[in-house]
Amino acid sequence: MRIATYTHAPELMSAGSALRQLQLAFAKGVLYLDGGWQTIVEGLLDAAQQADVEVTTGAKVERVERASGGRVRGVRTADDQCIQATNIIIAASPVVAASLVEGNEQTQLARWADESLPVKAACLDIALDHLPQPKALYAFGIDRPLYLSAHSASARLAPAGGALIHVAKYLAPGADEAPEQVEGELESLLDLVQPGWRLVVAHRRFLPATTVMNALVKAAQGGSAGWPGPQVVDVPGLYVVGDWVGADGTLVAASLASARRAAEIIAAAPGYQVRAAV
Repeated sequence: MRIATYTHAPELMSAGSALRQLQLAFAKGVLYLDGGWQTIVEGLLDAAQQADVEVTTGAKVERVERASGGRVRGVRTADDQCIQATNIIIAASPVVAASLVEGNEQTQLARWADESLPVKAACLDIALDHLPQPKALYAFGIDRPLYLSAHSASARLAPAGGALIHVAKYLAPGADEAPEQVEGELESLLDLVQPGWRLVVAHRRFLPATTVMNALVKAAQGGSAGWPGPQVVDVPGLYVVGDWVGADGTLVAASLASARRAAEIIAAAPGYQVRAAV
Protein backbone atom coordinates (compact mmCIF):
# COMPACT_ATOMS: atom_id res chain seq x y z
CA MET A 1 0.00 0.00 0.00
CA ARG A 2 2.79 2.43 0.88
CA ILE A 3 4.62 1.82 -2.38
CA ALA A 4 1.49 2.14 -4.50
CA THR A 5 0.25 5.31 -2.80
CA TYR A 6 3.44 6.93 -1.39
CA THR A 7 1.47 7.22 1.84
CA HIS A 8 2.29 6.13 5.39
CA ALA A 9 -0.92 7.01 7.23
CA PRO A 10 -3.03 3.84 7.59
CA GLU A 11 -5.21 5.40 10.27
CA LEU A 12 -6.22 8.29 7.99
CA MET A 13 -6.04 7.15 4.36
CA SER A 14 -8.99 5.82 2.39
CA ALA A 15 -8.76 2.03 2.14
CA GLY A 16 -10.91 2.03 -0.99
CA SER A 17 -8.70 4.48 -2.87
CA ALA A 18 -5.58 2.65 -1.69
CA LEU A 19 -6.95 -0.70 -2.88
CA ARG A 20 -7.80 0.72 -6.29
CA GLN A 21 -4.29 2.10 -6.59
CA LEU A 22 -2.85 -1.26 -5.53
CA GLN A 23 -4.96 -3.05 -8.15
CA LEU A 24 -3.58 -0.73 -10.83
CA ALA A 25 -0.04 -1.38 -9.65
CA PHE A 26 -0.50 -5.15 -9.82
CA ALA A 27 -2.35 -5.06 -13.13
CA LYS A 28 -0.14 -2.69 -15.10
CA GLY A 29 2.96 -2.03 -13.03
CA VAL A 30 4.88 1.17 -13.66
CA LEU A 31 6.94 2.62 -16.47
CA TYR A 32 10.49 3.82 -15.94
CA LEU A 33 11.33 6.39 -18.59
CA ASP A 34 14.64 6.76 -20.38
CA GLY A 35 15.82 10.22 -19.39
CA GLY A 36 13.27 10.47 -16.56
CA TRP A 37 10.09 12.53 -16.26
CA GLN A 38 11.75 15.45 -18.03
CA THR A 39 11.14 13.64 -21.32
CA ILE A 40 7.37 13.91 -20.73
CA VAL A 41 7.68 17.62 -19.91
CA GLU A 42 9.64 18.26 -23.09
CA GLY A 43 7.25 16.18 -25.18
CA LEU A 44 4.24 18.07 -23.82
CA LEU A 45 5.93 21.40 -24.47
CA ASP A 46 6.73 20.38 -28.03
CA ALA A 47 3.15 19.24 -28.69
CA ALA A 48 1.76 22.48 -27.23
CA GLN A 49 4.03 24.65 -29.36
CA GLN A 50 3.08 22.70 -32.48
CA ALA A 51 -0.54 23.52 -31.62
CA ASP A 52 0.38 27.25 -31.51
CA VAL A 53 0.12 27.48 -27.73
CA GLU A 54 1.98 30.51 -26.40
CA VAL A 55 4.24 29.43 -23.55
CA THR A 56 5.76 31.97 -21.15
CA THR A 57 8.38 30.93 -18.60
CA GLY A 58 10.06 32.82 -15.79
CA ALA A 59 6.97 34.95 -15.19
CA LYS A 60 5.88 34.57 -11.57
CA VAL A 61 2.14 34.94 -11.03
CA GLU A 62 1.37 37.08 -7.99
CA ARG A 63 -2.41 36.74 -7.99
CA VAL A 64 -5.54 35.90 -9.94
CA GLU A 65 -7.59 39.07 -10.34
CA ARG A 66 -11.38 39.07 -10.26
CA ALA A 67 -14.01 41.39 -11.66
CA SER A 68 -16.64 43.04 -9.46
CA GLY A 69 -19.00 40.10 -9.96
CA GLY A 70 -16.39 37.64 -8.76
CA ARG A 71 -15.47 36.17 -12.15
CA VAL A 72 -11.80 35.90 -13.03
CA ARG A 73 -10.46 38.58 -15.33
CA GLY A 74 -6.73 37.77 -15.53
CA VAL A 75 -3.49 37.10 -13.74
CA ARG A 76 -1.08 39.68 -12.34
CA THR A 77 2.61 38.85 -12.65
CA ALA A 78 5.51 39.91 -10.42
CA ASP A 79 6.57 42.54 -12.95
CA ASP A 80 3.07 44.06 -12.65
CA GLN A 81 1.75 42.89 -16.00
CA CYS A 82 -1.87 41.80 -16.24
CA ILE A 83 -2.63 38.95 -18.62
CA GLN A 84 -6.36 39.03 -19.27
CA ALA A 85 -8.28 35.76 -19.47
CA THR A 86 -11.87 34.61 -19.17
CA ASN A 87 -10.82 31.17 -17.92
CA ILE A 88 -7.83 30.35 -15.71
CA ILE A 89 -6.49 26.93 -14.75
CA ILE A 90 -4.20 26.70 -11.71
CA ALA A 91 -1.90 23.66 -11.56
CA ALA A 92 -0.52 23.93 -8.04
CA SER A 93 -1.06 22.72 -4.49
CA PRO A 94 -4.34 23.68 -2.75
CA VAL A 95 -2.48 26.09 -0.44
CA VAL A 96 -0.72 27.84 -3.33
CA ALA A 97 -3.91 27.92 -5.42
CA ALA A 98 -5.83 29.55 -2.56
CA SER A 99 -3.07 32.09 -1.94
CA LEU A 100 -3.20 33.28 -5.56
CA VAL A 101 -6.89 34.18 -5.66
CA GLU A 102 -8.15 37.56 -4.55
CA GLY A 103 -10.64 37.27 -1.72
CA ASN A 104 -9.90 33.56 -1.32
CA GLU A 105 -11.08 33.61 2.31
CA GLN A 106 -14.64 33.57 1.00
CA THR A 107 -14.17 30.80 -1.58
CA GLN A 108 -14.13 27.03 -1.72
CA LEU A 109 -10.39 27.21 -2.27
CA ALA A 110 -9.77 28.38 1.29
CA ARG A 111 -11.68 25.40 2.69
CA TRP A 112 -9.89 22.97 0.37
CA ALA A 113 -6.55 24.38 1.44
CA ASP A 114 -7.44 24.14 5.15
CA GLU A 115 -8.57 20.52 4.81
CA SER A 116 -5.64 19.30 2.71
CA LEU A 117 -2.86 17.27 4.31
CA PRO A 118 0.28 16.98 2.14
CA VAL A 119 1.93 13.56 1.85
CA LYS A 120 5.68 13.71 2.34
CA ALA A 121 8.70 11.45 1.99
CA ALA A 122 12.40 11.72 2.73
CA CYS A 123 14.38 10.93 -0.43
CA LEU A 124 18.02 10.05 -0.97
CA ASP A 125 19.21 9.89 -4.58
CA ILE A 126 22.60 8.25 -5.14
CA ALA A 127 24.48 8.25 -8.45
CA LEU A 128 27.24 5.62 -8.57
CA ASP A 129 30.15 4.95 -10.90
CA HIS A 130 28.92 1.36 -10.90
CA LEU A 131 26.62 -0.89 -8.91
CA PRO A 132 28.62 -2.81 -6.26
CA GLN A 133 25.98 -5.54 -6.05
CA PRO A 134 24.52 -5.88 -9.59
CA LYS A 135 21.76 -8.29 -8.58
CA ALA A 136 20.50 -6.36 -5.54
CA LEU A 137 18.13 -3.94 -7.24
CA TYR A 138 15.14 -3.52 -4.91
CA ALA A 139 14.23 -3.49 -1.23
CA PHE A 140 10.81 -2.89 0.29
CA GLY A 141 10.32 -2.28 4.00
CA ILE A 142 7.59 -4.14 5.85
CA ASP A 143 8.18 -3.27 9.49
CA ARG A 144 9.59 0.13 8.49
CA PRO A 145 8.28 2.51 5.79
CA LEU A 146 11.39 2.23 3.60
CA TYR A 147 11.96 1.77 -0.12
CA LEU A 148 14.99 1.25 -2.34
CA SER A 149 15.15 0.88 -6.11
CA ALA A 150 17.99 0.97 -8.63
CA HIS A 151 15.95 2.79 -11.28
CA SER A 152 18.84 2.72 -13.74
CA ALA A 153 18.31 -1.03 -14.05
CA SER A 154 14.97 -0.36 -15.76
CA ALA A 155 15.69 2.79 -17.79
CA ARG A 156 18.57 4.86 -19.13
CA LEU A 157 19.13 7.20 -16.21
CA ALA A 158 22.90 7.06 -15.84
CA PRO A 159 26.00 6.99 -18.07
CA ALA A 160 27.05 3.61 -19.44
CA GLY A 161 28.19 1.43 -16.56
CA GLY A 162 26.85 3.86 -13.95
CA ALA A 163 23.85 3.47 -11.68
CA LEU A 164 21.15 5.58 -10.06
CA ILE A 165 19.56 4.41 -6.80
CA HIS A 166 16.55 6.01 -5.17
CA VAL A 167 16.02 5.42 -1.44
CA ALA A 168 13.01 6.78 0.41
CA LYS A 169 11.22 6.82 3.72
CA TYR A 170 7.49 7.45 3.65
CA LEU A 171 6.80 10.00 6.39
CA ALA A 172 3.77 9.81 8.66
CA PRO A 173 1.74 13.02 9.06
CA GLY A 174 3.31 15.13 11.77
CA ALA A 175 6.60 13.21 11.73
CA ASP A 176 9.29 15.26 13.47
CA GLU A 177 12.41 13.11 13.15
CA ALA A 178 15.66 15.00 12.73
CA PRO A 179 16.74 15.07 9.05
CA GLU A 180 20.19 13.71 9.88
CA GLN A 181 18.60 10.75 11.68
CA VAL A 182 16.43 9.93 8.67
CA GLU A 183 19.35 10.32 6.28
CA GLY A 184 21.35 7.90 8.41
CA GLU A 185 18.49 5.41 8.28
CA LEU A 186 18.41 5.56 4.48
CA GLU A 187 22.19 5.18 4.31
CA SER A 188 21.93 2.11 6.54
CA LEU A 189 19.50 0.55 4.09
CA LEU A 190 22.00 1.18 1.31
CA ASP A 191 24.72 -0.42 3.44
CA LEU A 192 22.53 -3.50 3.79
CA VAL A 193 21.54 -3.82 0.12
CA GLN A 194 24.58 -2.33 -1.64
CA PRO A 195 27.64 -2.70 0.62
CA GLY A 196 30.55 -0.73 -0.80
CA TRP A 197 28.37 2.00 -2.30
CA ARG A 198 30.18 4.75 -0.38
CA LEU A 199 33.39 4.08 -2.32
CA VAL A 200 31.83 4.70 -5.75
CA VAL A 201 29.55 7.71 -5.18
CA ALA A 202 29.52 10.14 -8.10
CA HIS A 203 26.75 12.39 -6.74
CA ARG A 204 24.21 12.39 -3.93
CA ARG A 205 21.13 14.44 -3.03
CA PHE A 206 19.10 14.24 0.16
CA LEU A 207 15.63 15.80 0.39
CA PRO A 208 14.35 15.46 3.97
CA ALA A 209 10.66 16.23 3.40
CA THR A 210 9.60 16.16 -0.24
CA THR A 211 5.89 16.57 -1.01
CA VAL A 212 5.02 13.45 -3.02
CA MET A 213 1.28 14.12 -3.14
CA ASN A 214 -0.41 17.44 -2.42
CA ALA A 215 -3.29 15.99 -0.40
CA LEU A 216 -3.81 12.75 1.47
CA VAL A 217 -6.79 10.73 0.24
CA LYS A 218 -8.67 10.65 3.54
CA ALA A 219 -11.25 8.09 4.57
CA ALA A 220 -13.12 10.82 6.46
CA GLN A 221 -13.71 12.65 3.18
CA GLY A 222 -14.99 9.59 1.36
CA GLY A 223 -11.74 8.94 -0.51
CA SER A 224 -11.03 10.68 -3.79
CA ALA A 225 -14.81 10.99 -4.36
CA GLY A 226 -14.67 13.79 -1.78
CA TRP A 227 -11.94 15.68 -3.58
CA PRO A 228 -12.76 19.09 -5.11
CA GLY A 229 -13.02 20.48 -8.60
CA PRO A 230 -11.77 20.95 -11.11
CA GLN A 231 -14.33 23.75 -11.36
CA VAL A 232 -14.27 26.32 -8.55
CA VAL A 233 -17.97 27.02 -8.56
CA ASP A 234 -17.91 30.22 -6.50
CA VAL A 235 -15.16 31.76 -8.66
CA PRO A 236 -16.57 31.66 -12.21
CA GLY A 237 -13.92 30.93 -14.81
CA LEU A 238 -11.46 29.39 -12.33
CA TYR A 239 -10.32 25.76 -12.43
CA VAL A 240 -7.79 23.76 -10.43
CA VAL A 241 -5.95 20.64 -11.57
CA GLY A 242 -3.48 18.34 -9.89
CA ASP A 243 -3.02 15.21 -7.82
CA TRP A 244 -5.57 16.49 -5.27
CA VAL A 245 -8.42 17.18 -7.70
CA GLY A 246 -11.29 15.05 -9.04
CA ALA A 247 -12.53 11.55 -8.35
CA ASP A 248 -10.49 9.77 -11.04
CA GLY A 249 -7.56 8.04 -9.40
CA THR A 250 -4.64 9.47 -7.47
CA LEU A 251 -1.12 10.76 -8.12
CA VAL A 252 -0.35 11.39 -11.81
CA ALA A 253 -3.64 9.77 -12.88
CA ALA A 254 -5.59 12.37 -10.92
CA SER A 255 -3.43 15.17 -12.34
CA LEU A 256 -4.03 14.15 -15.94
CA ALA A 257 -7.72 13.33 -15.45
CA SER A 258 -8.46 16.67 -13.75
CA ALA A 259 -6.59 18.56 -16.48
CA ARG A 260 -8.59 16.80 -19.19
CA ARG A 261 -11.86 17.43 -17.35
CA ALA A 262 -11.12 21.14 -16.90
CA ALA A 263 -10.33 21.46 -20.61
CA GLU A 264 -13.54 19.62 -21.52
CA ILE A 265 -15.68 21.95 -19.38
CA ILE A 266 -14.10 25.06 -20.90
CA ALA A 267 -14.32 23.70 -24.46
CA ALA A 268 -18.00 22.85 -24.02
CA ALA A 269 -18.93 26.48 -23.36
CA PRO A 270 -20.51 28.42 -26.23
CA GLY A 271 -17.99 30.17 -28.45
CA TYR A 272 -15.08 27.82 -27.76
CA GLN A 273 -13.51 25.45 -30.23
CA VAL A 274 -10.76 22.96 -29.51
CA ARG A 275 -8.00 23.35 -32.11
CA ALA A 276 -5.84 20.43 -31.02
CA ALA A 277 -5.76 17.72 -28.39
CA VAL A 278 -2.47 16.92 -26.65
